[in-house]
Amino acid sequence: MKNILLPTDFSENANNAISYALELFKKENCTFYLLNTYVPAIPHSRFMAENSKTLVLEKNTETASKNGLKKTIEYIKQKHSNPLHNYKTISSFDLLTHEVIDIIKNEHINFVISGTKGITNFKRVFIGANTMHIINAIKDCPVLAIPNHYNFGIPKQLVLATDLKRSLSLEALQALLFITKMCNCTVHILHLKTNTVLDDFQKSNLKIIQNCLASIPLKLHLLPFYANKSEIISSFIKDHTIDTLALVYNNRSYLEELIQEPVLENADYHTKIPLLVLPS
Repeated sequence: MKNILLPTDFSENANNAISYALELFKKENCTFYLLNTYVPAIPHSRFMAENSKTLVLEKNTETASKNGLKKTIEYIKQKHSNPLHNYKTISSFDLLTHEVIDIIKNEHINFVISGTKGITNFKRVFIGANTMHIINAIKDCPVLAIPNHYNFGIPKQLVLATDLKRSLSLEALQALLFITKMCNCTVHILHLKTNTVLDDFQKSNLKIIQNCLASIPLKLHLLPFYANKSEIISSFIKDHTIDTLALVYNNRSYLEELIQEPVLENADYHTKIPLLVLPS
């Protein structure tokens, strides 16, 4: 049984991510936790501390959250009916990251699946603020971010882009192995070389990954680092028909560098496919 957390703001992108999750785990016994958090904008005034208008605003926001979750469940049962799937809803007056961390711990969550953008959905943003806050806050649970309008297809070609400078955690290796075996997909390990040869620590990390993924098709690509990482990864994804990009999150991760680099019109292909962020 897998426990999957689905944060939602009821946007089109969030609904698309939910549909993706339900299709991806279609053949697995799962409990899906649908989470909506709300923090009403309280009027700031020295004359309005805790009056009736504030209480009404809070109540209306709570009602909207619960109604939104109810409608989402109704839609799921109508369009994605599956006897292997159970659903629980959580409406919480709290910050999103606080609630996500608590649910992961208390409900033993295996994956968090979210949209990449949310309501704002700015085209030039690599990952929306809420999704980025979740990724930054979570230390021990994989996050799968789904782009808006991405049509579901079983992943067949996944690339793990890594500098091999940090060992993958047991949780990261298990999550990666589960996804790849479930989908029967090929994994490409992509390393952008800053030196001519790998050092001993990088060789050791590579060996660990190869041993863990020994039961699935695996391809190694060592490419020279000649431009920004965003451009190289985007070109690789296009050339190899990659449908999922996996990155390991740490303080100096590829993910952080990708976000800091300017996303050019001709080099943003990686923003158009699902992004799997593995815990470091």
